[in-house]
Amino acid sequence: MNPLHSITRRLAATLLIALPAITFVAPLSARADFPQPPAAYFPNLPDHAAAPEGFLKPGLKLEKVAKGDLNGDLLPDLAMIIRMDDPKNVLRDPEDAEREPLDTNPRMIAIAMADKAGGYTLDAVNLSMIPRQEDPFMNDPFTDLSIDKGAVKLMLEQSSNAGSWGNVNFTFTFRKRGQDVALVGFDRTDLNRASGEMVETSVNFLTGKQIVSTGNVSSDKTTKKLSQLPKRALPTLGFMGDAFSFDPKNP
Repeated sequence: MNPLHSITRRLAATLLIALPAITFVAPLSARADFPQPPAAYFPNLPDHAAAPEGFLKPGLKLEKVAKGDLNGDLLPDLAMIIRMDDPKNVLRDPEDAEREPLDTNPRMIAIAMADKAGGYTLDAVNLSMIPRQEDPFMNDPFTDLSIDKGAVKLMLEQSSNAGSWGNVNFTFTFRKRGQDVALVGFDRTDLNRASGEMVETSVNFLTGKQIVSTGNVSSDKTTKKLSQLPKRALPTLGFMGDAFSFDPKNP
């Protein structure tokens, strides 16, 4: 394993997970009845494991595991969503015991490559892409994680259950390129559930092409605009920030 990658991963694994609440579509008083979530720290993951569960340490759980070949050696590699499992991060309304608790346990993304001799080697970790759910009026942001045709796809949703008609869906596509797990594709759909107005943004970072389509769910008519983004180094999974703040023009 590249020593620099190992050092980077371990530095990232000690970062504080205390992401700000997403409040752009929710009332300002959304969290008034819940206490502030406590600071949460992820432990370092093992460098090697015989099975996905082997990467877990006490206080962590596997929320999603996807398997597929990421580097062309025909062995099934791993993409994992690992979530903290600390009761202290499950908040309750002090004035309403019947109200559904708010699970603010943060998530991390981990990629592990299959070893020919068996087991897996940790390859990349991200602690900040999936926003921590801190607002009871916001829906859970995590939708799915999969491996399809050699690519890792992370799907997220930004929507509220009160106070807004806005809904945003994100798909981030990563591929193994050399020593890195790089972002090669980005898709975003913005939908106004009241008016039906929709904007779809699709970016291929390998070609730098961006297509923005506008239309309405009630009509097949769409307007498309093609643009060329400035040439930049591909963003890598380990250094991706909050997905909801991602700007494809300045990744």
